Amino acid sequence: MVSTTNKLTSPRESGHPLIYLPRKSTREVRRGNVIYDPERPSNGIHLVIRGRVKVCRRAGERSSIVMEIYSANEFFGESSLVEPNSPTEIAVALENTSLMSWTAEEIEKQVERQPEMGLAFIQMLARRLLDYEARIESLNREKCRERIIRGLLRFAHRLGEPSDAGAVRIPPLSQQTISEYVGTSREIVTLHMNQLRQQGAMRYSRKGIEVYPDALNRCLQQQAAREAGG
Repeated sequence: MVSTTNKLTSPRESGHPLIYLPRKSTREVRRGNVIYDPERPSNGIHLVIRGRVKVCRRAGERSSIVMEIYSANEFFGESSLVEPNSPTEIAVALENTSLMSWTAEEIEKQVERQPEMGLAFIQMLARRLLDYEARIESLNREKCRERIIRGLLRFAHRLGEPSDAGAVRIPPLSQQTISEYVGTSREIVTLHMNQLRQQGAMRYSRKGIEVYPDALNRCLQQQAAREAGG
């Protein structure tokens, strides 16, 4: 379904590539629907106007890795600019979502007209690369509990909104999605999230997740102290 509504909120950071792109009609994607996958590859990049999108890569026949979850004013699908027919990447709407899209050819022509847009994309991708490096380091060095806590803190920072008593409310995320993000099983995520809830560091239900960043950071500090003393 295509909408002719082109109203956008202001980008949250200066130098956002959207500043240089022409507005286009939006496309509505229902919750759970695939935006692109190896059978229906992306032919450009996409901007989330409203909603949330999960981008993952297949890691074998039955497993996948969540690369990132994108929300309003964030681009995804940039791999199509260098790898038009990715054999592993999948994008799925986590809720009813509005998208604006540009083909790779449109992006290339716009960069030729406005080289500043190319720099804006490079800066955006460099920030993402730094985030991926931090996640890889966490995967290599930290245990499941620490990775889960860091994942929750990252979701709170990227997707959350302030709630009561210092809490941050994160929109609903399945424990399967969290497990694919931090690189462990759903059962392990369930175990540690139950422990964190008992410790008062978080609450969760089908309506969403509430985390207490200060309490989660204390959990990380306590774990680091135990390892240093052990």
